[in-house]
Amino acid sequence: MTPLPPLPVLAELRDVDSPAAARRAGVEFGRERHFAADLLRVRPWLEVDTAGRDVPALLLQSEWIGFLGLLDERGPWVYVQNVRELQVLSHFYSRLFQAASPHGQASGDSLTDRLGVPSTPELDELERDFWRQGAEFALERHEHWSRFRR
Repeated sequence: MTPLPPLPVLAELRDVDSPAAARRAGVEFGRERHFAADLLRVRPWLEVDTAGRDVPALLLQSEWIGFLGLLDERGPWVYVQNVRELQVLSHFYSRLFQAASPHGQASGDSLTDRLGVPSTPELDELERDFWRQGAEFALERHEHWSRFRR
């Protein structure tokens, strides 16, 4: 029996619970290669050319407090409201991660590129599932917070 590939490991996790925490996260991670692109990808209400250092503050303003995480060293950056959402997105990413084994070196912007494997219809669908779920979580929080702030 072939051993299963290891599951991805949560590489970073920050509690964004105040404007100061958002600023710190922006300074710490804002220059990471995929940071802004990943977080803005599922949030069409935010400007796509926003500087990475400003993204956590915008997330706090548009969705309220949450957790900022990096799902694996090569994986996606996420902003979620609670641990359940983090677990759901981790599950979606783990499916892609396992389907993409064996792993190579990261090179491109898609998650399959980052895992170092060529794109296949199955992997493309798993990646779309991940981003679709992330977008649903972000939109739910954004709409809820927008109603609350009125």
